Amino acid sequence: MQISKLKLKIKGDKVIWMVFLLLMVISCLEVYSTLGKTVYERQGGSPMSMFAKHLFILFLGTCVLYAVHHIKYTYFSRFAKIGLILSFILLIITLIIGSGEKDAARWLRIPFIGQFQPSEIVKIVLIVYVARILALYQDKIKTLDVFKKLIIPIFLICILIFPENFSTAAILFLICFFMMFIGRVNLKYLGAIIGLGIFLLVIAFFVLKSYPELLSRGGTWVNRVEEFFNTDNTAITQANQAQMAIATGGVFGRFLGNTTQARFLSESHNDFIFAIIIEEGGLLLGIVVIALYLILLYRGIQITRRSKGFFGAFCSIGLVIMIVFQAMINMFVATSITPVTGQTLPFISYGGTSFLFSCIALGIVLSISAETNKEQEKALLQPDIIEEENQASNENKEEEALNNTNQKQTEE
Repeated sequence: MQISKLKLKIKGDKVIWMVFLLLMVISCLEVYSTLGKTVYERQGGSPMSMFAKHLFILFLGTCVLYAVHHIKYTYFSRFAKIGLILSFILLIITLIIGSGEKDAARWLRIPFIGQFQPSEIVKIVLIVYVARILALYQDKIKTLDVFKKLIIPIFLICILIFPENFSTAAILFLICFFMMFIGRVNLKYLGAIIGLGIFLLVIAFFVLKSYPELLSRGGTWVNRVEEFFNTDNTAITQANQAQMAIATGGVFGRFLGNTTQARFLSESHNDFIFAIIIEEGGLLLGIVVIALYLILLYRGIQITRRSKGFFGAFCSIGLVIMIVFQAMINMFVATSITPVTGQTLPFISYGGTSFLFSCIALGIVLSISAETNKEQEKALLQPDIIEEENQASNENKEEEALNNTNQKQTEE
């Protein structure tokens, strides 16, 4: 009896696969260095159990990415509407019964599975939905009706995410805004969104400053913004600790496992892991990490340019921007360019939901890349196929003529 061997076929952009694997290697090294404080505060004992969980998440995420990139990307468009409806339901349930830390009800607990963050999957669903609408209505993209089909779901989703996770809502809105811009939505509508958005943010800030109890996270947001604009370099804050980690890293770093600031940064394995990367690996490793994300962005743009369908183009650029933009925000927080937001560093930070759904997003991008490569191969092979068909046809005609001649000779 013969047992068939399992063959793993890697499709899509090979450079993106390499970037993904390199980011995971960095994740393994840096997460292990930063788990000590977290394990001591939450669990106690050795960090090996938590690190083993991280390794399992990396393996599971890789399997998810591999499975998703084998699914034809057009299937995701078909389920965009139902996915959007389920997203509304999930976010409403999260607001009502969600759990979390620091007064942020961002998580849902599922029996026998554990907790997950609904906003992570909602980001992907909304981006796929926006890509679908932009692709379907390109001939009427300047009209108000199409704009309503786009802005109403975007607005409602972001409003539902906003109370417990302002940074995610803002990032998601900006990504969708950029997608609408490259999708040729009427500029006067987009301009109105910018003006209204700035106005609402200013009003929300001053209202929450006066009445922080209106939202569970209102006081935290106001404090972070004020702390950012009125920095006290002598205060013991997470941002200042991150700055110290970066300053002690220098050009070549203190080498892996020699971090000291990870003992003081409460989220050194998540929100501030980029600071520890520079502390241990120096400016050189920091530049390598930045370059990997920029390469991912460049390859995503190339996939968008080669894609023949509008949906594949809009979907790939939206999902790649989502990943890279989140990485930029994480780095900006670590370097004090922006206020503290709580965004993880994609494919590097410790975490389950964020990593798994980032893998789903990248899997869709790779699926688009695989289909694009397949179409290009067909286009390249088309002339050869036509020539072979013509040659076969000529041979058939010659054979038929020869048979007719032989038949006549036989009759005579």
